[in-house]
Amino acid sequence: MRLTRRYIVKDITQLPLSTPIRYERYYIHDRLRIQKKGNDKEKEILNEENVIIKKETITDEEFQTLQVLAYAKIIRDSYLLLTDENISIKQYLDKYEGLNRVEVSFQTEKEMREYHKKAWMGKEITSSPLACDKDLSKLTREEFLTELEKYVS
Repeated sequence: MRLTRRYIVKDITQLPLSTPIRYERYYIHDRLRIQKKGNDKEKEILNEENVIIKKETITDEEFQTLQVLAYAKIIRDSYLLLTDENISIKQYLDKYEGLNRVEVSFQTEKEMREYHKKAWMGKEITSSPLACDKDLSKLTREEFLTELEKYVS
């Protein structure tokens, strides 16, 4: 199980960020997704907790075959915060544009419980459908905007 808390951030332009990596994810079903990550194409098998249990590189042909079976597509840029290696930021494009999700990773439950968010972070979204791509992928654009509004206002 991953120890992560997630937050909204409205504007990432003033943050010291790494060069982004573009992810283009396609959800075939809850336990299978494929993605383009930069120039690589991968297939990921997930468990019930949405944790990757198997990852493999796939061919262009296999990617295209699986892509047509997808029920959802998510495009996002992933950044690392240069001042804290435990923080990454996902900036969403296309259908989920407007969502900038901060992910803070922890080594222990105690560390996670005692964490105080940075001043630039917005509301916590760890328990919302905005927290994980799998849940986000099931929202219509209207449902997404309604959910996002709860955290950015």
